[in-house]
Amino acid sequence: MFRLSQKADYGLILLSNLAKSKSLTSVSKIANKNQISPKFLSQIAHDLKEAGILTSKEGVLGGYTLAKSARDIKLLDVLKILEGELLEGKCFEEGHQCTCGAGEMWQEMKRQMEATMGEKTVADLVVTR
Repeated sequence: MFRLSQKADYGLILLSNLAKSKSLTSVSKIANKNQISPKFLSQIAHDLKEAGILTSKEGVLGGYTLAKSARDIKLLDVLKILEGELLEGKCFEEGHQCTCGAGEMWQEMKRQMEATMGEKTVADLVVTR
């Protein structure tokens, strides 16, 4: 089963909130709204800023915003920043020689998942009602 880590989940929440906002938004405001640890969300925001996904301004009127359009930020890029590899396709035992034949299947699943996530953007996370 494929599951996102809490870090990736919170990162997507952060990005979707920033995509909806038209101005700088503080991490604490987003954290409080979504009942997330502000400290943990700040660490995620820092990682995304270092990777060029977010920009920030310090100070009382500061906060974070997307570094580019939500349509230009691919979910695959975000998840690789926060998760690393999404699906490694390795056997459970270290050094184990695969004899079950599933290795190629895992690699195909990884290609398909990355192709799909490479098409999705932060804009796809924003639901308008």
